[in-house]
Amino acid sequence: MGREGRRAGSNHPEDEEDRESSSADPETPESTGEDVDSPNTSQTTFENGSDPVDSSQEATNGDGGGISIRDRLQTESSGGVFANKDLVRSDTIIDEDRIVGRDDQLGRVVDNLKPVLQNEGIPDMLLSGPSGTGKSLIIHAVCKQIVELCESQDKTFGVLSINCEGPKTADRAVYRLVKAAANDLGVDPGVPQTGVSTDQKLERLYELMREYYDGVIFILDEIDMLEGPYQEAEYNSLIYQLSRARKLADFDGPISLTTITNYADFMKDLNSRAQSSYNPDDIFFDDYDATQLRSILHNRRDAFKPESLADDVIPLVAAFGSQTHGDARKAIDLLRWAGELAERREGDTVTETDVREAQEKYTENRKLRHISGISTQKKLSIYAVAATANYAREHPEWIPAGPAFKTYQFIADTMDADQYSRETFVNHVTEQSTYGVLDFERRGKGRGRGVHMYFSLSEDPETIMETIREDSRFEDLAHEEATISAVVRERLKQFRSKN
Repeated sequence: MGREGRRAGSNHPEDEEDRESSSADPETPESTGEDVDSPNTSQTTFENGSDPVDSSQEATNGDGGGISIRDRLQTESSGGVFANKDLVRSDTIIDEDRIVGRDDQLGRVVDNLKPVLQNEGIPDMLLSGPSGTGKSLIIHAVCKQIVELCESQDKTFGVLSINCEGPKTADRAVYRLVKAAANDLGVDPGVPQTGVSTDQKLERLYELMREYYDGVIFILDEIDMLEGPYQEAEYNSLIYQLSRARKLADFDGPISLTTITNYADFMKDLNSRAQSSYNPDDIFFDDYDATQLRSILHNRRDAFKPESLADDVIPLVAAFGSQTHGDARKAIDLLRWAGELAERREGDTVTETDVREAQEKYTENRKLRHISGISTQKKLSIYAVAATANYAREHPEWIPAGPAFKTYQFIADTMDADQYSRETFVNHVTEQSTYGVLDFERRGKGRGRGVHMYFSLSEDPETIMETIREDSRFEDLAHEEATISAVVRERLKQFRSKN
């Protein structure tokens, strides 16, 4: 949830226990269950008895012509600019000779993990710094070498790595670690994702470690994302458990817990229990400068065929990359996008024009473009949240769903649009967290009093409203600002008086 509550959830919460009970009263807990009011538009069977279309048949394009999907898929590519496209994918684990400008950090990670080869203890690590500065790249490159060297000694070193953006809870994160170990070993996870306690999942993880591994490193990427639905972040309990794994698992081999975060003050946010058990070597990764980015890109030049990169391409990509705070991941992606644009125009050389077009597409606000393309009801739901945030007197970062739903009802009446239930409204809003439009969280009202849903927009509320009003169906709302503002403030006042 970012520092204030980022979520990267699916369209709906994943488990039954995450759902909130619905109520006719907008000030009672929200439901995030199934969208029961909308017609089922995802039906894949044919109820009229007709046969599904053969996927090899023609598909009609926008001009009324036809293309054969299968013919197009089977057509041989005419040339192209790439020789090894994987080298310009930012998630590719590369060889150490391609790592640039990270000698100090690389040396410390190597020195920390080297004792594994002598079956000696290894320290926990915290890798922190801005996005795209080599944190994940270096830890995985070193671990790859450690795994190979251990294999040469007839030892098995487990690299159990997960990204914490998705799981949301410590329980789910533990299950992903179990899955990572099971997949690495080619065995059954041995526990279901739901229906058993976190302790049972941890015990299965420890069982796999004892049975198969001589040493283990846990890598928790984007650890600060594992905040969970409660006031105390979920990463506290996970760090506390895993930092004590050697004792809890009765494991004789070396273990390291390595966390990765963009947040420089992450350790200050840990609770006292986690801080007492987790004392990592803190390794900071600073931004790359333009010269370093140029070297990084030169080291991946063989992703392209000889003579397929114009001389000014890499310097220009590096210059654009340095403008985004030295993010090597974005620079590598930009170079790949430029190559893809060259191939789309059936060129055999990537040019400055391709780079500039790729950069232009990258800098477009994808979130606002996404909002422009969603359905009318979803636009209406997001507009209500944005209006509630925009017209509130104190402009709070987090907007309660109850007043936002009341605003939605008023705006729907104003537009003479269909009104959906509170449950569907919440579903429409929380779905947008998948696309980075907003975050959401639940806050308890006290023991036995349920919870409230809150929303936080990632873009300026007024900009979101302006974007939606570009749709002709919403343009007249610009003339209703005073009325909508009054409704918002009255609903927020009522909400606060009850809570």
